[in-house]
Amino acid sequence: MAQHNNQKRVQIIGYASCYGAQDPRCETGPIALKNLQLQQQLADANWQVSWSADITPTRAPENSQETLSVIIDNCKDLARQTRQAISQDHHIIVIGGDHSCAIGTWSGVHKGLPDDSQLGLIWIDAHMDSHTMHSSPSGAIHGMPVACLLGHGEKSLCEIESELPKVLPENLCLIGIRSYEPEEAELLNRLGVRIFYMDDVNKLGLTEVLTQAKAHISKNSSHFGISLDLDAIDPHDAPGVGSPESGGLSGAALINALQNTELNENFVGIEITELNSSRDRVDKTARLAIEVILASLS
Repeated sequence: MAQHNNQKRVQIIGYASCYGAQDPRCETGPIALKNLQLQQQLADANWQVSWSADITPTRAPENSQETLSVIIDNCKDLARQTRQAISQDHHIIVIGGDHSCAIGTWSGVHKGLPDDSQLGLIWIDAHMDSHTMHSSPSGAIHGMPVACLLGHGEKSLCEIESELPKVLPENLCLIGIRSYEPEEAELLNRLGVRIFYMDDVNKLGLTEVLTQAKAHISKNSSHFGISLDLDAIDPHDAPGVGSPESGGLSGAALINALQNTELNENFVGIEITELNSSRDRVDKTARLAIEVILASLS
């Protein structure tokens, strides 16, 4: 992904769907960042930016089986777009929607990398998102993407773009975790996934945690990305999220950590999810999301 400074290219892909969550209002995430001139701010930072039409559901599901079908279709579309962007040496910015979009995002990135490459992923979230259909209390698919990317769960979601797991356990690191069920922790612990809980972040500091996470996932992976659920950030700094959890990351600390951690040429891009404009306060969360994006690509 190495590019000369005057040739930095990034593709923004909006995923305007929230059928994977109980609260469907985060579907407006892409339009919120578009209205705040994300594209122009990236251009001002010397990026060549393209933003194609946002992915939107073609129908409104009426039951859980139709919901699954809609999410599969949308994730396949998203995976196709991220695969094409990565194979053409673009960085990516994916703007959700609910966090089930990560299944599509990173399935496509995995497929777009050279055949001998392994994908690393830093997952920043209040939740583990590691349920399967059998373990989930709610059945909401935004609580399942980590498990799916690891190859566990609904077959139709796990096998988008490839039957192989998209991320190996040793190439995955979770940061900011503070709300989860025992079944999720059991799966991740059994697989040996590295987890930095909020207690670890408070003890070590976010810059040190991000540095350790990058070093951990980079041992075997050739490229890596970041998937951020905005509920990882404390509601004081990010009120506009679908599932707020107190005691989270500081928004300023996250920006500082991204600016001070050398992501380097192996960084393929960032995914921002669960921006709920209906809960936001004077675009506070949306503006923070843009600052996070710019910091990650600085």
